[in-house]
Amino acid sequence: MDKKNRILIIDDDKDLILQVKEFLEPEGFEVISAKTGKEGLERVGLDRPDLILLDLMIESHDTGFTVARAIKGSPATRDIPVIMLSSALEQTGIAYDQERDGHWMKTYAFLEKPCDPKTLLPKIRELLEMKNQETD
Repeated sequence: MDKKNRILIIDDDKDLILQVKEFLEPEGFEVISAKTGKEGLERVGLDRPDLILLDLMIESHDTGFTVARAIKGSPATRDIPVIMLSSALEQTGIAYDQERDGHWMKTYAFLEKPCDPKTLLPKIRELLEMKNQETD
């Protein structure tokens, strides 16, 4: 049997976690979650996810940036793709762009919330495929 790709969602919005689980699990993914940045970093170390969905504004307005930098700063976890999910534009008026800001955000993709599964799922598959090609 093929190993399921494990997705870690780090987000304080339990409804979002549930919604994402509901559309990812039938697609064959194992979904785990954390509700704080600290818990998220612990889960990254313990569970070794294949990809991380990370909220920008967890405990504070920039917790996601701190968590992403910690993940990318560790040799054990730096190759895990991180997709940043945020409602920053709606809540603050600040627009982030992966092409312009991804290098300092330490992310592979940046998507605004609410995120349509038809946008998120292809991005997840693309990044996992890219990761698998790098490790082959």
